[in-house]
Amino acid sequence: MGLPTGVHHLALATRDMKAQLAFFTQVVGMELEALYWMHGVENTVHAFLRLGDSCSLSFVQAPDMATIEPVIGVSHPGFSAGSVAPGAMQHLALSVPTEAELLALRDRLRSHGYWVAGPVNHNMCKSMYVQAPEGLILEFATAEGAIDVEQWIDPAVVAFCGITPAELEGFVRPPPFTSQGGKVPQPPPTTRPNFVFTGEWAPRGAVFLQLTDEQIAAALDSPTPPVPRRPAP
Repeated sequence: MGLPTGVHHLALATRDMKAQLAFFTQVVGMELEALYWMHGVENTVHAFLRLGDSCSLSFVQAPDMATIEPVIGVSHPGFSAGSVAPGAMQHLALSVPTEAELLALRDRLRSHGYWVAGPVNHNMCKSMYVQAPEGLILEFATAEGAIDVEQWIDPAVVAFCGITPAELEGFVRPPPFTSQGGKVPQPPPTTRPNFVFTGEWAPRGAVFLQLTDEQIAAALDSPTPPVPRRPAP
């Protein structure tokens, strides 16, 4: 109960929404499904590209992003095995159903002038790599089934990471949890890592962290789409 079942959307920053949409629709072939002002954030655009009925790739463009420079080795890896700062995304891997479709996608990328590495056989998947606009390292991967845990958890790497046998058992089989129907009280905002508000958001951040669930919902709920539904013919 209460377990994540997949990715609803991955949100990436951009200073050029149009260029990202052009790449992912015209070059990759994905469909734009939403483009609107981000809820509760002034002058900020939010876009969603369809991956499935409940899964999307998303981009966010805010005015100050135009002045924030990416740094190779800090915010961006530069290539598929490059290093970045902890917490940053090293690369984005998107799933493709079959190897034939992977090769078809490679043809599509190359026909638009993009250099593509792969497919490479990783056993758990076959992957190819390309650099998307603004330095995004993009992987496309196809797999025939679920990952075999027995073959893909390396005892040498477990030891390198300082993971004990008991900890590993908990990682592979997390303990069950019984929901209280949303009644667990909010802990103090300083007990765990939390949001860090900067710039114009800083004064409001301290207030936000003290709001109740009801106050947050009242302030941020946006249940109405930006465009009214067209009447049935």
